[in-house]
Amino acid sequence: MKITDQITDAELEIMKVLWEKKSLTLNELVEELSKEEPKNKSTIKTLLYRLIDKNIVKSVEKNKKENEYKPLISEKKYLKSANETFLEKMYDGNVNNMLLNFVEDKKITKEEIEKLLNIIDERE
Repeated sequence: MKITDQITDAELEIMKVLWEKKSLTLNELVEELSKEEPKNKSTIKTLLYRLIDKNIVKSVEKNKKENEYKPLISEKKYLKSANETFLEKMYDGNVNNMLLNFVEDKKITKEEIEKLLNIIDERE
């Protein structure tokens, strides 16, 4: 099973914060997630335990009263899996069709096209 199939959208919100901060206690995580709108601590705790059960996050004792939570899967690994899933689902795995769609819909700037061409030239 791919990583992207294991992580729900709600869990991904937690993962983004953990990837950025590297390690947080439950209270710190709730505080970070509540910056834009208040979040329920018990819901976040439930989502954390699900991520722990899936071996995506680990819990490490910080002191006798609280644990720290750390990601076991890197953001880079997750993004790679998400990109592969997106490419398969939307473009049947065909990178050319995806790039053509972005270029035709003008969702990519000339500067970005030039950068892609430079990357392609370097790989050849």
